[in-house]
Amino acid sequence: MRHRIFPSLLSLSLALGLCVLPAAALETDDLKTLLQTYYVDQVPENVLDQDTVQAVLDALNDPYTTYMTAEEYQSFLNQVDGETVVGIGVSIQTTVNDGVQILSVLEGSPAQKAGLSAGDRILSVDGVTLEPGMDPSSLIRGEAGSRTTLTVRLHSTGKTRDFTLERRAVVIPIVTYELKDGDVGYIKCDSFGASTAATVQEALEELEGQADIWIMDLRSNPGGTDAAVNLTAGKFTNGIMVYMLSADGLAYYRGIRPDAPDYTDVPVVVLTSPWSASGAEMFAAAARDHSFGISVGQRTYGKGVAQLVLDEKNAPALFDGDCLKVTAYRFYSPNGVTNDTMGVLPTLLISQENTEAAARLLRADVPGIADGSLKLELAGHTFYLDDRQARHVDNRAAFTELLEALPPSAHLSVGYSGSTWTEVAPKELAQQWGLEFHSRTFSDTASSPFSQAIDTLAVYGLLSGYEDGTFHPGETITRAEFSAMVASALNLRRSDSAPFSDVDPSAWYAGAVNAMAAKGFLSGDGDGRFRPEDTISYEEMVTVLSSVAAWATMEGRELAEESLSAGDWGVYHDFSEWAQIPARNLDRLGALAGSQQPREPGTRETAAGLLHALLESAGLLWD
Repeated sequence: MRHRIFPSLLSLSLALGLCVLPAAALETDDLKTLLQTYYVDQVPENVLDQDTVQAVLDALNDPYTTYMTAEEYQSFLNQVDGETVVGIGVSIQTTVNDGVQILSVLEGSPAQKAGLSAGDRILSVDGVTLEPGMDPSSLIRGEAGSRTTLTVRLHSTGKTRDFTLERRAVVIPIVTYELKDGDVGYIKCDSFGASTAATVQEALEELEGQADIWIMDLRSNPGGTDAAVNLTAGKFTNGIMVYMLSADGLAYYRGIRPDAPDYTDVPVVVLTSPWSASGAEMFAAAARDHSFGISVGQRTYGKGVAQLVLDEKNAPALFDGDCLKVTAYRFYSPNGVTNDTMGVLPTLLISQENTEAAARLLRADVPGIADGSLKLELAGHTFYLDDRQARHVDNRAAFTELLEALPPSAHLSVGYSGSTWTEVAPKELAQQWGLEFHSRTFSDTASSPFSQAIDTLAVYGLLSGYEDGTFHPGETITRAEFSAMVASALNLRRSDSAPFSDVDPSAWYAGAVNAMAAKGFLSGDGDGRFRPEDTISYEEMVTVLSSVAAWATMEGRELAEESLSAGDWGVYHDFSEWAQIPARNLDRLGALAGSQQPREPGTRETAAGLLHALLESAGLLWD
């Protein structure tokens, strides 16, 4: 039996990375034993064959499993919990290649004043190129008043330029709050640390009665500890907040007891960005699953694994102030859904420049009179908007994008005659108000039996069509096209591995097919070929999506281990033998959409319908 210590989710660190280990640090054999005991996956033999600590970590190729010296560990804890450090004020994540990526920039820091922003990549520090195995923090840090020159590739333009910054003491505020616009309770949370929950509770208590809506700004929040996320989410709701699943299949959870008090009944609008990671994603998923709010912004980063910190407190014989941070768990939302790779989708997909402005248009209170108001029913919540505020020149772009972002399940109404609400289509309202509305849906799907499913995926940017704005719903779909559709929806990173002999590395679909194969969603035809241009059948699509369900959800994972009963065979015997269990699994999950015969050629609309049914049944869509 593997010994288990309940994890702290210490995720993406501020100016920390892999380090070159001192001679007196952790012994190589001890590291291998710890990895074999705690690592979330089976440790490959090529990792265990290495003869130095650094070589073992390099071969493992996991950016989240890192060794930290005592100094780096203390700096990491200071950054998570909110302390004063000397540096340039950036939160970074170490990557295996291509320098280090900036996740967030502290307000008023040297980095912000120099013009650095989230998404930029630091390629070198004072002429030293950043490479795997290096400790970027030791290069970036220094004495207050000293200067450092960074070579940075800008995310906004792709251009590379040098920045010279003066290091200084930077105060890392974990949480700040204020009342904006007279009735918007705005909470900015930069990390989930020891003081986060208490400060959020302080904000809720101090501004309660004044705030008509809460905004929880988690943009560029890189995470923190699972305990802090649990306690913070517990200020808005109760119940289970997260499940942790270890490599041996043991599940743990954190939660708030059912009789714990809520500190507000006002819904919270969670702001997210592509750099909202780990603990921030855990909070957003809890808001989605427990329905204590909505999310506005962009799809989050997609870090769904938790690290166990081994230090002198739990392994005193091996550590003396230093620590090893090991990827030991996969975490799942309260409804048992992962955010790994695919991130957490927002309720309203809004551009970064309009995210906050769009959120600040929403209110929870019913207006005194309906005239001049809009009512928005969205994801189980009802919000109101002042049309004068929405029409204001400063808000027109944000309001227009909000209208474009509404999924088909949303209902928008205009207030008339003091108490009457009349539903209106977002595009129609935009035309009435003279707004430049750009529909995200397709022009040829209205008559499709999957029209709402297709439109929903399109609004969330999960489905692509043709350049002329059409989708061609009735056309057949190839194996390559279906793989690309699913890979895009799941946000799978392109893979350069080449498991199939007939997938040309230069083909437009190669990255998607390879990424799907790397996840175990595709297996080819048994002789090393994939037949990418062949039309995919309905039962083949079902089989692929059943594999996705086993990876994405705890329920799907359990179903995948359940054999086919005689009763099941009686229901699914029309499917090929290899597709019967996948069909049973999707049906149990409520995701077996469509009425096609198993061996019939798949169509684009049926593919979209199956994909939407899986995402909806898993709870990945807020609508």
